[in-house]
Amino acid sequence: MKILVAGPVKSGKSSFIKFLDPNALNVEARGADNRSYTVGMDLGSIKLNGYKVYLFGTPGLIRFSVIRDITAAGSDGILFIFDSAQPEKDEEAIQILNSLRKLLGSSIPIVYLANKQDLEEARYPEVVKIQNDLPESAKIFPTSTKTGQNIKESLKFLVNKVYENYKSLLEVLKEYEDNLEGLQDVLNKNTSQMRDLLNKLEVKRFIELNRAQKTYKVKDGLKYLV
Repeated sequence: MKILVAGPVKSGKSSFIKFLDPNALNVEARGADNRSYTVGMDLGSIKLNGYKVYLFGTPGLIRFSVIRDITAAGSDGILFIFDSAQPEKDEEAIQILNSLRKLLGSSIPIVYLANKQDLEEARYPEVVKIQNDLPESAKIFPTSTKTGQNIKESLKFLVNKVYENYKSLLEVLKEYEDNLEGLQDVLNKNTSQMRDLLNKLEVKRFIELNRAQKTYKVKDGLKYLV
């Protein structure tokens, strides 16, 4: 499963991923102000229910939109981080958020974070939500990458939302693990479409393909997290 961690510059994206995976990779460069900025991407992973979730962090600088789009492709869900201590970053945050919605589709699950709650000047999550005109149904967590507040909880919540999107398909896949022809009939797909679907699910680590025997197995651990 691929989870995108996005947000404006210095909102805590790299720190979020590093908190979950201390060995996460980061492509960064030092700016003229002697601060480090992500110019490529972050890449980390964490096991939930024994199932590996991959975390891809995007550059927060607006001018790195091409790299952000490449990194975002194929994501199953978005953790979008607002800097709750610096409202002046909200305008750039919304620009990035809108571009990702356009790229990945409006139906992609998104969970929002009001990060830096360890700081005295941090805004409450509901204030961030209202000021940025987020949907009333949007879930926004108060988080801190310094204290660990709601870091793992927000990820679990999003993974559950992603699972809900795939739940009906996974149930069908489990039923037809040894019957590809039956699966093709049920899904009403031609051979080329089936091949593309199975390859996509394999890349996402949802299934393990056995091409020699023309079978597959749904990965263990794909279920709701508590």
